[in-house]
Formats: sequence, structure tokens, C-alpha cells
Amino acid sequence: MKTSDLRAEARLSVTQRASLSSGGDWFPCMILDMSEKGFLLMSSRDLVVGQVLDFKCELFPGKVFECKLEIRHIGDAGVGTKIVEVDPKAKSISQLFLQEQYSGKLNQSG
Repeated sequence: MKTSDLRAEARLSVTQRASLSSGGDWFPCMILDMSEKGFLLMSSRDLVVGQVLDFKCELFPGKVFECKLEIRHIGDAGVGTKIVEVDPKAKSISQLFLQEQYSGKLNQSG
């Protein structure tokens, strides 16, 4: 198994619209996978490793998850990010979303 496959957190494949901002206008991105600690995103904007961006995504109707993300790597598969700042309320929204998604995947497989 490759080192890049050894993750402390399980990553969940999702397709979810989101938005990023580098202090100015918001621009769209797409979540490809997520964990409690970060996201794999696709974006049409040029991003730089080490850059910190504001992030928001409506995970449930009327429930917006917001945080700050650091760009950790950029490759053909997408833009790898790490959550560097999140408030407790937003974190609980994210955890609930992940739990529901994991539960749905388990129900589909068995």
C-alpha cells in the first residue's frame, strides 16, 4: 500500500457544490471527497499550496458549513485541503453529515 493511501481519517466520496474565497469574491468549487480533517476539491481557479481560503458549503438545507482551508497539495485528482479553523457549531454540522453519508453507504452495501 502506498504511503499516500495511509490516512488517519477515512475519506468519503461525495459530490457536493461549495464555494471558496481568498478575501475577495466567492468562487465555486466541487467537493470530491471529505473527512473530518479536510477535503479533496476541484476548482477552475488557480490555487497555491500553502494558501488559506474561506470555505462554505450547504451540507443540509439551511445548514451551512464554514471554515478556513489550507491548500496542502495540487494534482490531477484535485486539490487536497486541510481544515485549519472551524467553530464548534460548524464542526458538528460536518460530523452529522459524515455520519449520515457513512450510514447511507453501509445500507447500500449490505
